[in-house]
Amino acid sequence: MNRIGILLILFILSLILPFTALYIGGNAKSITLEDVSNFLLKGTTGNEFKDMLLRDIRLPPIIGAVLIGLTISAAGLMLQTLFRNLLASPYTTGISSGVLMVVALVIFIDSLSHLFEIFGENSILVAGWCGGIFSMILLIIIALRVREANGVIIVALLLSYFFMGLRAYLIANAEELKIQEYWGFTIGSLSKITLGDIMPMTICSIIFIIGVMFLIKSLNALLFGEQYAKSFGLDIKKTRILILFFASFITGAIIPYVGLIAFIGIIAPYLARPLIKTSDHRYLMPATMLLGVILMVSCHILSLKYYLPIHYIYGINRPASPLPIGAVLDILGGLLVVYLVYKGEKKIKIDH
Repeated sequence: MNRIGILLILFILSLILPFTALYIGGNAKSITLEDVSNFLLKGTTGNEFKDMLLRDIRLPPIIGAVLIGLTISAAGLMLQTLFRNLLASPYTTGISSGVLMVVALVIFIDSLSHLFEIFGENSILVAGWCGGIFSMILLIIIALRVREANGVIIVALLLSYFFMGLRAYLIANAEELKIQEYWGFTIGSLSKITLGDIMPMTICSIIFIIGVMFLIKSLNALLFGEQYAKSFGLDIKKTRILILFFASFITGAIIPYVGLIAFIGIIAPYLARPLIKTSDHRYLMPATMLLGVILMVSCHILSLKYYLPIHYIYGINRPASPLPIGAVLDILGGLLVVYLVYKGEKKIKIDH
């Protein structure tokens, strides 16, 4: 099958799965296919309770899954191309670490907590945005000072470990309630997304996707190496800064709403390469983004419908609770990547 055909199939799947998730998501059995169709086409099911259930409870996490699948997977692909490293992602390059660091400071340090209280319930959200800006500025400074792309990722990774150590120190000396608050932020979950969060997430995603479209040619030039790209007139430093800017921008915009959902930035590009059989970003980028949507929505459905009986293992006398999507994605995605590597997919490289 040609690449356009594969992209078309991925596009159709990325439309069908959100519809399926809207129908089977949650525990309510009263929602029918007709209700979902009427809600999407007419804006109402004719029943106020069903409208509320679909609009306020089921729809926001699904839209969030779609936006995360589109953006974080694309950010991962851009970083992998820039650093020529299949493990590069918003997490491994330290972008998400900066967000978590600022959030930890706001939660655990009383003076900063009081300062952010002016934002009310959105204080942690604003702290996450500040962390995203902090990560963006830090990475751009590193990119301006360090010549080689590999040098940038090494410095960023070391800073990430430094921030991890600081967070561990803060956690070790924190109160239990604050630790729970921080843990609640870091765990990747779509249940935190509300209807009011969709608009800012969508605006940020559109800005990011437009930026990605303008970078396609530059990303293709980087496939041949920085020296080769320079011979074609590509401004390497400017391109590097733009890639880091957009990757930091979308990570800082998304993480405050959903917590740490990082693995999608590694697994979606990894699966897209053998499927699309090219490193040309005109095809690879949309394939990666569509696979990101498919993976995110599929994991969302699994996280809603299937529980792991961990409470039996720990001897806890309570019902099993649903897994957060971050855990589902890490478990299934990790097993899938190990399987593909074992079957010989380790030969995939970032080149034509």
